[in-house]
Amino acid sequence: MSRSWLLLPMVAIAGAALADPPPVHRSDVERRAQTMFDRSDTNHDGILTLAEYHAALAAIVRAKGGTPTPKGWAMVDAQFATVDQTHSGRVTRAQFIDAALAHFDGADLNHDGTVTPKEARIAAKIKNRAAKAARVRGATPANP
Repeated sequence: MSRSWLLLPMVAIAGAALADPPPVHRSDVERRAQTMFDRSDTNHDGILTLAEYHAALAAIVRAKGGTPTPKGWAMVDAQFATVDQTHSGRVTRAQFIDAALAHFDGADLNHDGTVTPKEARIAAKIKNRAAKAARVRGATPANP
């Protein structure tokens, strides 16, 4: 008798892990951005500093069993700088939420208020090509 049937549960688990995530709705992104801002703004002054943002993201990474890395911090700093267009080191709640929604809107290729896994993959490819082209030109995507 073959024991290959013993592999079925592992294949099912691996398949579930490799399956596409569910679609994301714009209203969910807005709600998550509001929650993230409110949890990160530890002094509740309606302004998010880079230090507050770092602390919140570090806590999330640690809660998931990870360790923040220099590359990760560089990405976080670049994201924050993109949102902090005045370079004041401060981001308002509205700026934070608007940035999250703008990111979503850039991935919502058919503008139906939902980003499917396929749209997310295509949008990521478009963004990566734009970033590569900007590097070739000597600019950054946020600073053409």
